[in-house]
Amino acid sequence: MYILFVVTIICFLMAFVSSITRPIFSLFLHDAPEVRILRAEVDMLRRELSRISMRDEYIRYVKVERKLVAAETKLTESKNRDAGRRKVYEIAVQYGLYAVLTLGLVTISIVYRYKPIVVFGENFNFEPFGKVLNFPTGVPNAVSTVFWIAVNNFVARTLAGYVK
Repeated sequence: MYILFVVTIICFLMAFVSSITRPIFSLFLHDAPEVRILRAEVDMLRRELSRISMRDEYIRYVKVERKLVAAETKLTESKNRDAGRRKVYEIAVQYGLYAVLTLGLVTISIVYRYKPIVVFGENFNFEPFGKVLNFPTGVPNAVSTVFWIAVNNFVARTLAGYVK
């Protein structure tokens, strides 16, 4: 009976793996020290530029503005590099987790393929779908592990489609 819940949890984790990993990455992956330094430098240059009068000190204003543009360019390049690295990590972890969960489902379906998840009493009649429900167990009025995995995957992915 515990397989019923284990399969359900694994299927829902597989369906929502991207929604689960995204907030976790925002907690652990921060900006690189280079980006933080450049951001502080850009802020400092903007403050300095706001204190300079363009009319009175035009040459100094232009020099600071050039420094600001150069720093913003470096900052943009660093942020793009970090974003690429972050995306690679995010995709690797998502697909890694997805592969582990899939391997778990495949293992469960192989190990428990002849054991039914739920067996109903004789008063239930699932004909003409009884053979599909209990394949490959052959136990009448039963739901097999393989069928339960298929149904849970469908339901979890459908719900994940509605939540996104």
